[in-house]
Amino acid sequence: MSGLKLFVDSMSPVCRAVLLLLNSNEVPYEEVFIDLSKGEEDTNELLGAINPNRRVPTMDDNGFGLFESCAILRYLCNKYSLEDHWYPKDIQARSKVEEALDWFPGNLRCGAFRFIGLIPKRTGKPVSDEKRTELTTTLKNSLNMIENYFLKGRKFVGGDNISIADLQFLCEVQQYLMMDKDLCKGRPNMERWIQDCRQYLTPHLDEVNQKVYKIREAGLFVVPLDV
Repeated sequence: MSGLKLFVDSMSPVCRAVLLLLNSNEVPYEEVFIDLSKGEEDTNELLGAINPNRRVPTMDDNGFGLFESCAILRYLCNKYSLEDHWYPKDIQARSKVEEALDWFPGNLRCGAFRFIGLIPKRTGKPVSDEKRTELTTTLKNSLNMIENYFLKGRKFVGGDNISIADLQFLCEVQQYLMMDKDLCKGRPNMERWIQDCRQYLTPHLDEVNQKVYKIREAGLFVVPLDV
């Protein structure tokens, strides 16, 4: 099949962000499932040929390869001329979205889920108390930044309209549902924001979150997390 091809696993929040953008805008694509629970990212030859880091999401658009979720989101907005609010053309509006996207990988994305929940589950080795404290502090500081800066006086992360930055933040925050943890609880700006996002993204949000909900119901990653 020619056209847009995506290597993804909806276990990954950054994969879900890309899927949400595509599904919300009815952009056709072929999904290539990479089962992260089985380590298929290390063995899939097509993925490795495009992305030497062997991470998802990775994109192949008629032979044009691209990886890193933020880069893919920007590319899709430009390639398919999606509605302006996703990635605004106005320089100041776009800069606020860029600010959030640039902040995201080194802060919210560096939170506790992967290291406190996922890796110990895979390896059977617990995270040290020192590392747990470090990662939990990073997550807590990130949530406070979202509550008190990104959503202060704004409906969405980048301004009054939903953007690709909201998709990244939203999917990462909802990753913790796997640990049966609601990161928005007790943070009124985030509680309001997540409902606004849900209203805009229905029914696509629940569709991409099916694996998240199943893991939460199975109680696979329930660990103490004080944020």
